[in-house]
Amino acid sequence: MPRDERLAYPFSAIVGQEDLKLALLISAVDPRVGGVLIRGHKGTAKSTAVRALHGILPEMDVAEGCRFGCHPSLIPDMCPECRERRVEGSLPKERRRPKLVDLPVSATEDRLVGTIDLEAALKQGERRFEAGLLADANRGLLYVDEVNLLDDHLVDTLLDSAASGVNVVEREGIRYVHPARFVLIGTMNPEEGELRPQLLDRFGLCVDVVGVADPTERVEILRRRRAFEDDCDAFHREWSPSQRLLRTRLETAIKSLADVELDDDLLFMIASVCTAMGVDGHRADLVMGRAAAAYALLQGRREVVAADVRAVAPMVLAHRMRRSPFEEQCLDPQRLEQALGNAAPGTVQHQDSSSGEPGEPDDGAMPSRDLPRDVRSAELAPAGDISAELQIGMDRMRRSHGGRRQETTSDDRSGRYVRAEPARPGRPLDLALDATIRAAAPHQLTRSGHLAINIDQNDVHAKVRKRRVGASIVFCVDASGSMGASNRMEIAKAAVFELLVDAYQRRDRVGLVAFRGEAAEVLLPPTASVELAQLKLKTLPTGGATPIAHGILKAVDVLSGETRREDGVVPWLILLTDGRANVGIGTGLGSDDARSAALKLKDTPINTLVIDTSDPGSGVAARELARAAGAEYVRLGDASGPALAGAVRQRLAVQGGSGAGL
Repeated sequence: MPRDERLAYPFSAIVGQEDLKLALLISAVDPRVGGVLIRGHKGTAKSTAVRALHGILPEMDVAEGCRFGCHPSLIPDMCPECRERRVEGSLPKERRRPKLVDLPVSATEDRLVGTIDLEAALKQGERRFEAGLLADANRGLLYVDEVNLLDDHLVDTLLDSAASGVNVVEREGIRYVHPARFVLIGTMNPEEGELRPQLLDRFGLCVDVVGVADPTERVEILRRRRAFEDDCDAFHREWSPSQRLLRTRLETAIKSLADVELDDDLLFMIASVCTAMGVDGHRADLVMGRAAAAYALLQGRREVVAADVRAVAPMVLAHRMRRSPFEEQCLDPQRLEQALGNAAPGTVQHQDSSSGEPGEPDDGAMPSRDLPRDVRSAELAPAGDISAELQIGMDRMRRSHGGRRQETTSDDRSGRYVRAEPARPGRPLDLALDATIRAAAPHQLTRSGHLAINIDQNDVHAKVRKRRVGASIVFCVDASGSMGASNRMEIAKAAVFELLVDAYQRRDRVGLVAFRGEAAEVLLPPTASVELAQLKLKTLPTGGATPIAHGILKAVDVLSGETRREDGVVPWLILLTDGRANVGIGTGLGSDDARSAALKLKDTPINTLVIDTSDPGSGVAARELARAAGAEYVRLGDASGPALAGAVRQRLAVQGGSGAGL
């Protein structure tokens, strides 16, 4: 038994998680389904199941000696080398199992897509392509643990390859195109942030896993895991018969895939369900049809029935139902069951294709609750109705980048290679080989050595990389008794919700600090999961005194940790208060300590915005805090939450800085 297979847990020995195992098997039968996204908390066997899947994949034919694992007879899917060899005759073939390739979150773009072979360039003077992880994953599995934490430029590369099935590399003076067809499997913990919508839709199936609750099953998990760790060879021998049966079942399903077709009744059922559920685009229809066929084959049948569609529908639709960042219920099981019942063969009315009029599902009208959030809002409030009062005259220079859409220079070898510059002594070298060779080329006649290209220290150039930077936004909210009057807190919450939508779209990190009584509390450390921020703010209690200084200092501590965690992050403090402090630090006066804390903000790189929540005509205290901190200032006034959020966006956009991230 190969060492990597011996170290993997047997797939058939996994207890529970039936939906997870089924989704993985469906993707193994038909890679065109589009892979699997696995969402769940830590310790729920996500990675174990993915690595175990590799142990039951049947072997496949590959061109002998091909580094991309090309099929020996499918010319359109071959790499350039195999096409050249194919001209001379049939390619020799060998049998091997598809590869399981891990894409670390910390991977560089060069490692993912490939780059020039340094050794060949320096010793032989040849431009030779060195394959990356996408090449290794061709016709196999590409596994990304914590896929929601993957850098945006790597996500863009994955999207291009997943859509086209090829990897196009143009860098260091070379151009290389090779096949990159893989099953993308990603795992993530929703508490650590959501996934970019563009990548989310690329996953054909999605399953949410939770820990096993039944005590009997939990005990069985413990027993099997201990047996595996004590003697994994004996454990594999015990489970080898069931592993062989599962591998045979997979191999039979894969070979029979071309023989399965869906009749018109099932196609209309799939289209009707997707229409009734209000999903975007047509990818859900295509995936549901392929997944239903693969599911039927796994059950030992070559005829697809309505029950197969019913079995795979939740996996296909689970991640395609979101209409706004804050939809708490992604997939309503009762609504799906009703849609499946209405769309079952015999209940869907459709006309002959010759009539040119496609049939409509019974429940063809989309309920208003399923419309996009901005469309629903447009029906209730006229556009441009912003009544918040803006106070001009406290402009402060802002950093020119905010949110994930702004690029900044990277010093840690992460990000895209955009240009080269002479290497600086004393700094880590990220060698720009193309620029280094160009700098050395004019001097080759006067230099001697054993290399094809003789390079001097002065020729060495380093890569300049650009990467996306985001903002860390901490809302510091006054939860004292004065904020509870005249529904000021509700208006402030509504404004924060509106701003959180923008933070979600920009992939910024959002935190929440509340102060009331005698101290401040970090209710939510900065996170990319703004759903958590919304939940915390929804249940925020009010009452007690107003310790503003405590809140400011606590927020500064949180943001200081963020700047230490990630170089280049844009720190933002949004302070919502009426400014009337009555609790100080120790025995100090509340107003004096609040002003002192605000003055400290002025000497930090933190960008500050003060939203004055006091009654009209009594905003002196909050205005003074903003002036002491050198902050932007916005009065809540009589505006609604959305109107206030719009006014804040407008004011920050004037600065041309990080506010664009909001």
